[in-house]
Amino acid sequence: MGWRRIFWTLAVFLALSVLVIALTPQGRAGVKSLLFIPQILPSIPIHPQEWFTGDPIRQDISYPVPFGQGVADLYRPSNSGRHAAVLLFLGVNPAGRDDERVVNLANALARSGMVVMIPWSDTMTQKRVDPQEIDNLVAAFQYLRRLDSVDPKRVGMGGFCVGASLVTVAAQEPSIRDQVSFVNSFGGYYDAGGLIKTTVSRSAFYNDQIEPWQPDPLTVEVITRHLIEGLEDEPERQLLTRLFVAQEVGLALAPETLSPQALAVYKLLKGATLEDTEKLIESLPGATKKNLRRLSPSTNLESLKARILIMHDREDNLVPVGESRRLADALDNRGGVYYTEFSFFQHVDPTRRVSPVVFVREASKLFLHLYRILRDTT
Repeated sequence: MGWRRIFWTLAVFLALSVLVIALTPQGRAGVKSLLFIPQILPSIPIHPQEWFTGDPIRQDISYPVPFGQGVADLYRPSNSGRHAAVLLFLGVNPAGRDDERVVNLANALARSGMVVMIPWSDTMTQKRVDPQEIDNLVAAFQYLRRLDSVDPKRVGMGGFCVGASLVTVAAQEPSIRDQVSFVNSFGGYYDAGGLIKTTVSRSAFYNDQIEPWQPDPLTVEVITRHLIEGLEDEPERQLLTRLFVAQEVGLALAPETLSPQALAVYKLLKGATLEDTEKLIESLPGATKKNLRRLSPSTNLESLKARILIMHDREDNLVPVGESRRLADALDNRGGVYYTEFSFFQHVDPTRRVSPVVFVREASKLFLHLYRILRDTT
């Protein structure tokens, strides 16, 4: 009799557990998060999400932007009906449209029940950051919400690196800020001027802590191009491009012949101490400083209404982790913020070699982060 009672107790418990998973958003979000992780971690060879879901539908689409037509890839779940959706922006020098990492991520999200829109930008592919991208992202978000397959009340935004910062800025825009349900920022910067300071001084800073930091060549190149292209004088732009972009050997340049704005760019790109960068940035052309403010989530952060989730690689050498820490700190009193630092990502790719114990810990953190995204979109 005792064993029979135990059996039925376990059977009822199991049935109730299945019922909770099947009928509650929390249970379904937990299962979706578990199935999602193997799809994006290359070290896990099996992909159980594919056992239970149909192949997503991928489309090339175009949509109106303020000065023409934007292009994007759209991934839809195989089943009909209205779904939650996310606008994903990959940022500067992104992986290609058919890159395995991009396709796997978009498919995993679509298999989780989300419509995914990934806009592509020629400007960003050319390693240039243009404030116009913010307006383009607003237009893309509005287009996504209007799709028949999308539930307009469950649409968020996500981005990687510079793309993370730009979607955070776009989500502050008055035309959409009350419609963005969440923002997921992965490896973004908080303040464009702060990223310049860190890069040219080779010093990462957070609160009172300052430590050496060696930026990735891509970060250096993007900042170099942005500073030089902000100069008004064409001959000075050409000269500094030859010196710092083309890196011509033996090029003679007399700094004292430069305009004050070009001299500030020259000194920044030659390298400056953290203390000197503030004054040099203030000496940049007015248009450059305006663009830096426009490109910074920090500028109008009080306008951000969406729930925000922040991810960052602790050893990131494209954007230092202090940038995301400052973003999280600035939003701390507002609430609706979830922040996670990782050790098994290399910038935004989960390819850093770690021990099995660390891998399990990091995968658990990723599960909890994903759960908080999928919980409110399920």
